[in-house]
Amino acid sequence: MSIVLDKAQELASAISVCDELSMLRDAAEKVDSDQAATFALKRFQDKQETLERAARSGLELPKDQLSEIQSLQKEIQGISTIRDFAEAQKQFNLLIDKVNDIIAAAVMGVHPGALQEEPHHHEHGPNCNH
Repeated sequence: MSIVLDKAQELASAISVCDELSMLRDAAEKVDSDQAATFALKRFQDKQETLERAARSGLELPKDQLSEIQSLQKEIQGISTIRDFAEAQKQFNLLIDKVNDIIAAAVMGVHPGALQEEPHHHEHGPNCNH
């Protein structure tokens, strides 16, 4: 196995035992064992799928269904186990984003964080004003 793959395995092992992943797993277990949370999530996901199907079909949902989805979203945000899971997921994602930034910077030959400081250019060129 090459040194790159060896290091990738080391990184995977380190991530698998990091605090952020442990907290995410614990939070997910708490959501899974919280019947009110899982029921609210299921209802929200069902309504969200209805909304997405309607959007793909070019249909607009009636305002009462849109307000029902918004109400379900507020309900979900009020459940502590779901809020804790969302925060744990955010922290884990921040860690993975930092790892990706470090790898991208190394590949590009710059210091980590330098990629975020550079202005983004798009296909129209660096001097394009839109």
